[in-house]
Amino acid sequence: MRNDSSQGSEPAPVATQKVWRYLTFSRFVWVLQKRQLWLSRADLLGDPWEIALAGDQLAHMISHAPSSTVSAWEKRESAMQRAERIIPMWRRETFINCWSALDHESHALWRIYCGAKEGVAIQTTFARLQSSIGSLPLLRVTYEIPGSRKQTPQLLDLATKKRPMFEYEREVRIVDSKEKGGREPDVLGYGLDWRPEDHVASIRVHPEADKSFMETVLNVVDQYATRLKNRVVPSEMSAPPPF
Repeated sequence: MRNDSSQGSEPAPVATQKVWRYLTFSRFVWVLQKRQLWLSRADLLGDPWEIALAGDQLAHMISHAPSSTVSAWEKRESAMQRAERIIPMWRRETFINCWSALDHESHALWRIYCGAKEGVAIQTTFARLQSSIGSLPLLRVTYEIPGSRKQTPQLLDLATKKRPMFEYEREVRIVDSKEKGGREPDVLGYGLDWRPEDHVASIRVHPEADKSFMETVLNVVDQYATRLKNRVVPSEMSAPPPF
């Protein structure tokens, strides 16, 4: 799977674009300990519309079903059955790691992914993240009504589409699939080898965290990735107003 515009992916952000991954503290520690990024199976990401086929796209697939001597109803049923087979399979065999391409931190993403007071956001750039994941594609997500394009569905296209209500995430995704990676069916995901010291520009600590949490983050970073210790900083949102 490659970043090929013929498969429906949008142009990538510029190389210097900041990208962020918001993590609970336990998941952050896992990244440092394992020195890996977790790619989750697509159907476990929490949105039931991941890799969805609906609307005009489903109608297009049905209308372009192979011709045969069977009745129109039987052909329609055959196309529907094909969609019912392929889409769940793609969800189980596609693995995704999500980042946010924004120039600044996001209050909404802090709350959604890190909770009220604890968590971190690791920040790098699009180019550095892309160079760190080998041949896997890093693709921009676009936001539209599912199935709004009349075209034969492609896995990479469906894996980079989300509904408009998620647009605030400005997501970019690392995408892999069983057909490339040779993963066993029905695994929950897998860890992609990754060296945080080489790729992370900063580690932002939750804007509402107390001093003890900052000290805990510093101690963990010192233990597992000492070179990153001077890149641990408070969230920009924690800065007080001038008066």
